[in-house]
Amino acid sequence: MAQVRVGILGAGAIAKVHTSILKKDKRVEIVGVADILIERAAALAKEAGDVKAVTSLEELFDLGVDAVYVTTPNTLHVEPVLKCLKQDIHVFSEKPMATSLVEAEQIRDAAQTSKAVYNLGMNRRYASVYKRVKELIDSGEVRPYLANIKMNRGELLNPPWTSNPEVTGGFLYETPFHLMDLSRYLFGEVQTVQCEARQNISESEMDTFAILLTFETGTIATFVTYAHAGWSFPFESVEVYGTYATVATQELEKVMYAPGLKQAAQVSDFFQVSVEEKWGYAEEDRLFIDAIVEGTKPPVSAEDGFRSIRLLEAIYESARTGKRIDFRQTAQ
Repeated sequence: MAQVRVGILGAGAIAKVHTSILKKDKRVEIVGVADILIERAAALAKEAGDVKAVTSLEELFDLGVDAVYVTTPNTLHVEPVLKCLKQDIHVFSEKPMATSLVEAEQIRDAAQTSKAVYNLGMNRRYASVYKRVKELIDSGEVRPYLANIKMNRGELLNPPWTSNPEVTGGFLYETPFHLMDLSRYLFGEVQTVQCEARQNISESEMDTFAILLTFETGTIATFVTYAHAGWSFPFESVEVYGTYATVATQELEKVMYAPGLKQAAQVSDFFQVSVEEKWGYAEEDRLFIDAIVEGTKPPVSAEDGFRSIRLLEAIYESARTGKRIDFRQTAQ
């Protein structure tokens, strides 16, 4: 079986995670790592198996890659993704898809005409705790009438770039984006958005958000996210309420399911599971390579990614204007 020749663009922390996983997949050959800092590229290239270290996407193309992992900072995803799709080179882009709706639309359109597979890295969809929540909802065991979602960040100081919207696209494009996307994955398409936001501590952007979401399925969800909460546990959680039933997660470690009145709660604890598996990275990488080798659907398509960007931008719009956004009136 021919191997998928993979290049890594951007040699930061998340690139190391994907490299570790891809090295174990016999269908994959990592052929190069690119980073504007050649020393950083060389260090990860050594971890990948002494492969070629370069400084640009074009040099990865010269190595004959079949697929590229775009693991650059948030605001630097669009250009390399579009170049890959134009060359019919498969691309796995770390989240977010883009940091504006216009750019997300450009990628969506390019993915529709390219012969290559596009996939957006949304690992929370495949995290162990959220797979359990999804399983309970999809099976009909829990009908989600109400949900409480929380995704705080401890600080926007470490690493320093997380406080720079020119790098991140804004606080919501960082960690909170994961659970915005997850809300669509669990509950379906969003119907309306209402957000109250404040700039309390951050010097350059809003850092405090209280969001009310309604879904086409009838689910109502509250979503709170704050940029300077300290690292108190749990800073990430999802609670779903059905008919006398509750599903509640604690970080990516534990999920509790209380199935009904006078019934014992069921607790699934994933503490001992490797981060690559319990955080969903291993599965999203396997599914991406499956899509290339076997022709299956990628885990998170360009259309799917576009809709999550549309939701995020609607939250910002509501925060700025104070208006309730109704997707039934703004459907594209």
